[in-house]
Amino acid sequence: MLACSYCSPVRQKIALMQTQGMSDASIVDAIVGETGKQALAAPPTQGFALAAWTMPFVAIAFGLLMVLLFMRRLRNRPAVVAPDIDPAILDQYNKRIEKDMARLDQ
Repeated sequence: MLACSYCSPVRQKIALMQTQGMSDASIVDAIVGETGKQALAAPPTQGFALAAWTMPFVAIAFGLLMVLLFMRRLRNRPAVVAPDIDPAILDQYNKRIEKDMARLDQ
């Protein structure tokens, strides 16, 4: 954000440090020393902060694994077989359908 309460004072402090001739690395070290590692735009790639870099990839891999296992489970499921229908009952329903269709045509 351009006009937040944290940004403006730190920008002024950085500008002052630059006019004093400090290098970029020493400015970053000074700001991190004052406010902590949350001042960095990206977490460092060491220690516990390494989890911030690796966890998105671990989560994506875990999600893909779950999808693959689910698909394999669906594929190995036996097919549902329709029960045998008595031809007399089927004929009875067909006659009823024909009767209802004839009544609709009138």
